[in-house]
Amino acid sequence: MFNLLFILLCVCVALLFWKLRQQSEYADILIKQKCIALDLQLLNVARSHFNYKLGEHFLEAHFVFEFSSDNENSYQGILRLRGLRQARFEFPVYRSFERDDTLH
Repeated sequence: MFNLLFILLCVCVALLFWKLRQQSEYADILIKQKCIALDLQLLNVARSHFNYKLGEHFLEAHFVFEFSSDNENSYQGILRLRGLRQARFEFPVYRSFERDDTLH
């Protein structure tokens, strides 16, 4: 009986680790796509913390990423991710430059 519980515990830990890695890779892709869309240079990505919730999106995580818009200053943004579906970005006010090829 103890062996069966131990195996079940190992499977649950492995599943949790797999879901955490899957979520981290998905967050990295989302952050890179957002920085490309906003013409920002991505400097660093790190998971700040995560929570377990009961329900469909049982794993909620916050990722902190650093970016630069002018190659001199760095800013920190936050990605809040619930499961692999609900993503919410929070950006601080940052300095942006107009390019010569824009029509503004």
